[in-house]
Amino acid sequence: MPEAPTAEFDAYAGDYDAAINRGLKFTGETKEYFAETRIEWLKARLKEVGLTPKSCLDFGCGTGTSAPLLVSGLGLDTYIGYDPSSESITEASKEHPDPACTFIHDVDKLPKHTLDLAFCNGVFHHIPIAARQEAFQHVYDSLRPGGWFAFWENNKWNPIVHLLMSRVPFDRDAIMLFPGEAARHMERAGFKIGLRDYLFVFPASLKALRPLEPALCKLPLGGQYLILAHKV
Repeated sequence: MPEAPTAEFDAYAGDYDAAINRGLKFTGETKEYFAETRIEWLKARLKEVGLTPKSCLDFGCGTGTSAPLLVSGLGLDTYIGYDPSSESITEASKEHPDPACTFIHDVDKLPKHTLDLAFCNGVFHHIPIAARQEAFQHVYDSLRPGGWFAFWENNKWNPIVHLLMSRVPFDRDAIMLFPGEAARHMERAGFKIGLRDYLFVFPASLKALRPLEPALCKLPLGGQYLILAHKV
């Protein structure tokens, strides 16, 4: 499968967090705030659809930032982090030695038809357009029937997102997906769309307004969107 330019991510594997935080500086938050909020939001949405996942694929896991959050936040028994960057996987394995976690960089070694949940965050804008449908299919094939896919992506409708990504070296040339475009890819892979949410409307300077975000989550205002879909 054609992949994202792995050499670029190999080069940033040891400095990935610092590069991301340079881009996020404008928001007044670090990547940890966004990572933790995504998991909290996802946990609530999974509860609504009646899923208590015990196994999860983190597709495009990078250096494994989401691994401990997914394991502890969702109560996972099995976490599998996949990324085509071997240097990122090496870094993730060192940083997260939890026996529940396995990190791989060979897409052909992904489990087939067994996992409860797949998760990805800000991954597909790095995958070449011609390879995206195949990537969605890999995720679909990893899930058991009735499994769910939590697809987080940067919101192309939001102009602030474009500014933030321009500050991150490996995001400058990325091509984001509009929410409808992502949903069509997912449906072609076999997924049935469950919901679409938008999150991260208010920067730290306006954090007093964040309790309003649940009421705004259906409007395309936030910096990211979530598409939650299940395997038929």
